[in-house]
Amino acid sequence: MICGFISRFEDGFAILEQNDRTHTKISRSRIPAFARPGDFLEEDMNTKEFRVDFTITEMRRQEVLRLADMLFE
Repeated sequence: MICGFISRFEDGFAILEQNDRTHTKISRSRIPAFARPGDFLEEDMNTKEFRVDFTITEMRRQEVLRLADMLFE
């Protein structure tokens, strides 16, 4: 199963950064149209389509905001 955060979009592909810091190119057609950089994607083992995990995405956004607040205090 492929999962990770979207780091960017390039030429019809989403570049996914996985936990081991490797990058994987996923066709834009396989992910939800509303997905954006920073979203966490998980591959469905049956359909091979990707879905956004909003819980993990929000947890990461909160952590980034917390770190930014600490940096700029």
